[in-house]
Amino acid sequence: MFVLNRKAHLSKYWFLYGIFLSILLAFIYPELGSKEGPLKPDSTIKFLGTMIIFLLNGCSIRSEELYQTMLQYRIHLSIQVFSFCICPILFLILSTIYRLLTYQYQLAMGIKALGTLPSPVSTAAFVVRAIGNRYVKFNDWQLIRHSAHACSSLYHGSLGGTLTIPIAIGQFLRIYFPLVVNRTIPYSNTINNWILLINIYTTFCQTFKQSGSMSLTFVNLLILLLTIFSIQIFLTGLLFFACRRLHIRPSDTIAIVFCGSQKSLTTGMPILQTIFPENTSITIPLLIYHPMQIILGNYLTPVFQRWLKDAKYEWHHKIRGRV
Repeated sequence: MFVLNRKAHLSKYWFLYGIFLSILLAFIYPELGSKEGPLKPDSTIKFLGTMIIFLLNGCSIRSEELYQTMLQYRIHLSIQVFSFCICPILFLILSTIYRLLTYQYQLAMGIKALGTLPSPVSTAAFVVRAIGNRYVKFNDWQLIRHSAHACSSLYHGSLGGTLTIPIAIGQFLRIYFPLVVNRTIPYSNTINNWILLINIYTTFCQTFKQSGSMSLTFVNLLILLLTIFSIQIFLTGLLFFACRRLHIRPSDTIAIVFCGSQKSLTTGMPILQTIFPENTSITIPLLIYHPMQIILGNYLTPVFQRWLKDAKYEWHHKIRGRV
């Protein structure tokens, strides 16, 4: 029984463990994945890997999902407004405070960029469905497109063909080669995760190699961890109490809370690396944010399950009272 539980645990959290292992390997031997190393990450892993990720995104976006998404426009509008209007302002304030405390300008820029990224489709959907809402659909293309525009306009960067062309090719393949696409899609998440792990490894290789110029102390790192943890708690609480204040349906509240407070590593990592190819440290806040949101989401799941059960009863009782 223990073996089965362990296998299930590893199957569920293998990517989380992979992140820590990638960072450890980069710390042990950073020369392999650095810019001057034999892997040549700028021209191979980061460029080709980014194109593959967005190509798979293009293959997985179904046009029929756009109609289903429009039926839930209130949820999506709430998430979009919070993610791309309110979050950038909050993270801008937070990055300014962090920069004044630590003088780490690159990491402060990473915190600011973190505020422009979209929700993680798979992670957010998993938590929402685990709590009890099985009817939330996500529009991958809307998240990617809004994130790209927000990031590019904020930092005057250009994604160019790295994002648009692969997604267009993916849509072309989906229309004219559906059998090939349908056979590939089930493995897309695994492929994306492995590309991300290699990206994380090479990013930290370069980070550890130039750690002398960063002068990142243990105190600064601890402040960064506390900053990211605090903003996640704050965003979760802010969204929850705002939804309760606005009398939003309980199941919709769960979707808004977790989709609005989480950030996508799958979409955010390649976007940031494309806009900031010379600044490897800018992805560190995102690499900390992602595993932390998984841990926090798993911890809050039973709490929100109990709340959702009681809130649904109160909601239906209130509706019947009005009728």
